Amino acid sequence: MSSNYNSKTILKKIASQRGFGLIELLVSISIIALVSAVVMTRQSAFNGAVLLRNQAYEVAFDLRHAQLLAVSGTDNGATNVSQQYGVYFTTASRNSYIIFHDMDGSGTYNTGDVQIGKKGIIDSRFEIRGILNSSGTSQDPMSITFKRPNFDGLFKKNNSPITGPVYIDIAKVGDNNNGAGDVRRIEITSTGQISVPDKYQ
Repeated sequence: MSSNYNSKTILKKIASQRGFGLIELLVSISIIALVSAVVMTRQSAFNGAVLLRNQAYEVAFDLRHAQLLAVSGTDNGATNVSQQYGVYFTTASRNSYIIFHDMDGSGTYNTGDVQIGKKGIIDSRFEIRGILNSSGTSQDPMSITFKRPNFDGLFKKNNSPITGPVYIDIAKVGDNNNGAGDVRRIEITSTGQISVPDKYQ
């Protein structure tokens, strides 16, 4: 009799210990799915912002490269150290820019100038959104040149000089929001400082 009693007691204990019901299981799965979706969306936005910042730094490094070529006065055995080096930007070609040796010293990119290396390529997810002067007016197309012995930046729209600083805005393709995370601005001053500020002004 005692063995029957123990069996019945054990069966009652097992019956009273219920697991998750179907509704509880569905609610739990829904909560996990919702949290995962929010995390994935935020991660995607974060990755996009990091890639945009990296693209802006890459353009800034190419500007610095042109500046260093000008100050050192050498590129592939060039002997005329008075010539300028620069970078040409235009929104007609939103995904590329040209690093050039300003052979005629005009301060602008033209057919007689020599392209240095390959074109600067902007990732297909991003584009040159704006080429601006200090008052925010478009200065498209713009040549930014540097000339030995100074690090100073010289800016021209076609053949017209522009007062610095100037800005190159890089943005996500098709995104017209222009919020802080959507546009990265490269600032080039007349004294030759090249920076990518943390905040879009």
